[in-house]
Amino acid sequence: MVKFEGRSRWPAAAAAFALFGACQPARAQNSQSAAGTTAKADNSAEVQPRAADKKEEKAYNTFRAVPATDAAKKVEAGENFLKAYPKSQLAQLVYPFLVVGYIQLGQMDKAVAAGQQDLAINPTDFRTMAVLSQALARTYNPGAPNAADQLAKADDYGKKALAGAATWKKPEGATDAVFAQTKSETEAMAHAGIGLVLLRQDKFEEAIPELEKATTLNATDQVNFYLLGMAEVNTKRFGEAAAAFSKCATLSGNLQDTCTGAAVDAKKSAGQ
Repeated sequence: MVKFEGRSRWPAAAAAFALFGACQPARAQNSQSAAGTTAKADNSAEVQPRAADKKEEKAYNTFRAVPATDAAKKVEAGENFLKAYPKSQLAQLVYPFLVVGYIQLGQMDKAVAAGQQDLAINPTDFRTMAVLSQALARTYNPGAPNAADQLAKADDYGKKALAGAATWKKPEGATDAVFAQTKSETEAMAHAGIGLVLLRQDKFEEAIPELEKATTLNATDQVNFYLLGMAEVNTKRFGEAAAAFSKCATLSGNLQDTCTGAAVDAKKSAGQ
């Protein structure tokens, strides 16, 4: 059985949401089939965006001015904007920040609800799907009444995110570097979510290629190297596991000591 430790670290969201959120509002109401879902808001009433007026734009700029590094204040500002302008077209630029903010604050139920609201008005927000996939897989509690459903959602969001990201084209005005980084981070989170679902299900052989893709696409996420090492230990690939744990130990995060010890154990098992 896999022992999972640590809390996830999330890629910086601001540039990515500005890039992929801003390029989609004009088609948001007409692209539900692209995501393969007809997600509804919590009140079961689909939110139909409308054009923003000057007051809304001013309120949105106030929200934007709050640093994304201050999750609590960013969430508060986003909630205030949505209370004042729930049907604003700019709402689809606010919800993705709320999803990440709630995750950082450990409020997963609110993150999922915000994600559902977001996808109801912007079904092609594949980055948010990837964020939810990884977060749902990492916060899974086998004792929770909705445990099986949470894993199923993590897997579904991850697969839809990958399918959607494959269709992305660079928005006008975006640099090649920013576009490539955003796409790689999105795909890394999706593969990580799918891989961890498989790991939770003790499908170690199937988990390894997903986690390898995640670590290749984003070589700075410590958690994914730890998970890859765990999958490899459980398939007796101790040499590969030692390499994954050793890489994990060099990255910032709270798993350095754990991975250092795991690397030593894996090397001993490999006869190194």
